[in-house]
Amino acid sequence: MNIFSANFDNNQIKREDWTTFEREFLLPVSLTTIFFAFISMFLNISMGFNWVLIVVPFVSITIFSLVFLMAIYDFHITFAKWLFIVTSLTVINLVWYFNYGSRGPWFFLLILLYSYLIFMMSGKQLFTLSIILIINVLILFFYEYGHPNILGNYPTNRERLFDYYTAILLSGSAAYVLMTMAKRSYLTQYKKAVTADKLKSSFLANMSHEIRTPLNAIVGFSNLLADGTIKEEDREEYISIINNSNETLLQLIDDILDVSLIEAEQVKINKVNFSINEMIKQLEKTYIPILKEKKQDSIRLKVKLPKESFWITSDQIRINQIMMNLLNNAIKFTLRGTIEFGFEPEDNRIKFFVKDSGIGIEQTNLEHLFDRFYKIEDNNKKLYRGTGIGLYLSKKIVEMLGGTIHVNSEYNKGSVFYFYISAELLSIEPAVSEKKQTVSRPQHAFSSNGTVLIVEDDISSLVYFKKVLQGLNIPIIEATNGKEGISLFSENPDISVVLLDIQLPGVSGFDIFKEMKKIKPKIPIIAQTAFAMAGDKEKCLALGFDDYIAKPIKKEVLIKKLEKFF
Repeated sequence: MNIFSANFDNNQIKREDWTTFEREFLLPVSLTTIFFAFISMFLNISMGFNWVLIVVPFVSITIFSLVFLMAIYDFHITFAKWLFIVTSLTVINLVWYFNYGSRGPWFFLLILLYSYLIFMMSGKQLFTLSIILIINVLILFFYEYGHPNILGNYPTNRERLFDYYTAILLSGSAAYVLMTMAKRSYLTQYKKAVTADKLKSSFLANMSHEIRTPLNAIVGFSNLLADGTIKEEDREEYISIINNSNETLLQLIDDILDVSLIEAEQVKINKVNFSINEMIKQLEKTYIPILKEKKQDSIRLKVKLPKESFWITSDQIRINQIMMNLLNNAIKFTLRGTIEFGFEPEDNRIKFFVKDSGIGIEQTNLEHLFDRFYKIEDNNKKLYRGTGIGLYLSKKIVEMLGGTIHVNSEYNKGSVFYFYISAELLSIEPAVSEKKQTVSRPQHAFSSNGTVLIVEDDISSLVYFKKVLQGLNIPIIEATNGKEGISLFSENPDISVVLLDIQLPGVSGFDIFKEMKKIKPKIPIIAQTAFAMAGDKEKCLALGFDDYIAKPIKKEVLIKKLEKFF
């Protein structure tokens, strides 16, 4: 949005923001107009003007009061806006006719109405209304020009002056209100733009740092591994550092993409029925080793769960994402003590929480904590890595789920983040005692006569797939384009599974999939792709793919996918 333009464009701001702007504009303008009409009615009575000039302000007061009530209760704002415009134009024409035409102060009202239109309309609407006003003025001009005495004149010059200068004072007051509102709106938007620009600059600087930090580890330690001179005991450490850096970089990219999708209103909520208890237990299993590695037993992880097993229908992946964001923040800002997380029922909602004994948050920072790109530094004593989008992303997801997110914090004593989710289709089951069972099974149970067809145009990805599968003694057939892939698929009867890239040169992987299913419909085909946005997996499965795997692909994930079909 161009903040230096006086003409706001509907296409440049969201509809709900534009409606809010219209509402805030209607409230004082309608009140000012009501005041203007009251004074006019009183003056017209005192000067003995035509009875119509007394009725018109009275009717105007009624209609503008209705507009004010509609605005204050946020009821059909667009209709209220048009009601105000049509009523104002009608009143202006009546005042012109019954208040001596151009000899009276009607043009003050016309100028005020057009000033209002400039702020409330844009594009084609403003252009159309401008043409209507011009035509209206021309009609009045030619009518009065052809009949110069038909509208009459003031009985005395004193009455004309009194009416004229009173109109100047009232119009000036109305103009003051209009311009003050415009100025306030401009300054508000300007401050927001300046703040957003500073946050954006800070975000880009942080982003550069956050991307380069894991990349530095990946590139640096990869070069050391390729050197061939490192000791065997250092090798495992370097590999672990590279893997952790990969995870950090991937999480950062996912967060950025999620923010972009949310702001473009393209994120879909996929509701499933799931056990909250199991989700929290999985988070515990995930974060115990992470906490041990990062904090070396200086922090204890506690989980708080109800005795019963709670099942709800919601987006498990998104709720899990919020909890991970909050847990990551807690780990980052807690040096020692305890991190406790879990959930509890509250009325007809589920309350999730993450409580830490970390550095806490100063009250001055709480107001902007969930703003986009907002990042708190601890008085420059220590640099805490981050981009300032984790909490913003969490807030947006919670709101998409119909909930609210909050924080209570005391500086140097810790914080509690908690959010509420509607307990849709809630069911509560008695707790089931967990019994540890040891199931003996081979690590990877592949049949010896299975063959995998890999259709992949990226040579690096192809080398990676070959290396993983060769280690499992699985025969491989490779194709680097769709035409070759279809030919090999139809000619080789030993193919058990197909790993099919979706984005291939010259032809879509979806078209290749359709052709392969026509040839051998029972052969499972796994979509492997860098398209990993929300909804991509569902799209592939809906088209008939037997499974889906998103790049970057981990060895363990790939093996588990293949195990299902061998």
